[in-house]
Amino acid sequence: TKAAAEMHKLAGGGNNIGIFWKILHLEAGKGFKLSNANWGNTNLGFGEITEFDPNSVTVTDNGGNLSIATSGIYTIVLDLRNKTKKLSVVPAKVYGMGDTFGGWDKDVAANLFTADQANKVLISPALSASGNVRMYVSHSWIPDWWNSEFNVFGTNIEYRNDGGDQAAVPGTAGQKVTLHFDDNTGSIK
Repeated sequence: TKAAAEMHKLAGGGNNIGIFWKILHLEAGKGFKLSNANWGNTNLGFGEITEFDPNSVTVTDNGGNLSIATSGIYTIVLDLRNKTKKLSVVPAKVYGMGDTFGGWDKDVAANLFTADQANKVLISPALSASGNVRMYVSHSWIPDWWNSEFNVFGTNIEYRNDGGDQAAVPGTAGQKVTLHFDDNTGSIK
């Protein structure tokens, strides 16, 4: 029921249509569901998921809701293609990409954001060069980095979703990006 909790589409169309993702902080033992806006149809609890990702953290039934054992910042990916309801819940992996992060190779360990669990934020390594900042969420069900790209505009995280390239966001060498996905806010300082 909160706009900040909306899942995002993958860019690229084609075989990506029907895959949705969201990063957020989940509390251990607290139930959650996945639903269309206003709790319409689709409304997915534990019993409605047809397949769980074997690489996911364990998701259990909590009175019909979904639940996890350890609090943390997670990426939730929902695959509704082919009349299935597949779910993956994994620790969030966000990477920087492009000139400000030293190149265009995908999933470079030095460009991985670190989780500050106490403050429920992800923080980038310092930008290695001045230029345009680009970043994305990495997950095995997301084919390419730009399919799940997003950026910070002012103090708001905006998502590429199924659109084209986003406007350029400049960064200066030495700055860090801080992301708070629970309310879709961030900073580049």
